[in-house]
Amino acid sequence: MKIPTIITAIDAVTATTTSDTYYVGNFSKIAILGRRAAHFSGSTAWSVTAGSSMSEQTDPTLVAYNMLISNVANSNAETNYTHVASFSSGAANGDFYTWMDIDKCPITHIAVTATETTDGTHSAFIIGWE
Repeated sequence: MKIPTIITAIDAVTATTTSDTYYVGNFSKIAILGRRAAHFSGSTAWSVTAGSSMSEQTDPTLVAYNMLISNVANSNAETNYTHVASFSSGAANGDFYTWMDIDKCPITHIAVTATETTDGTHSAFIIGWE
């Protein structure tokens, strides 16, 4: 597997923010990393909107992408991934991952939103593998 491409979609903001729209059509695997720092209370939730376009230069209409794969531990009896519409920091600082299920729901463009509750510094990174 090649070295991943890392796109800083949201860089250390202190309020609810939606990133620009990014072309991800050349990636075969995509992860979203949310980072929360300077936490005193509240939490941060990250969500993704996505769409498809015939070209890299044309921004499509983006809709909620509810096929994020949650980074939760499955039991041995579970055979399917847990799909979610967003992922959260809870009441903590740190890095939080989710994956996009682009095998089942392919897209070419995405935007990431960090929704702040109370305080903190929020960042989001799109990590893609070609």
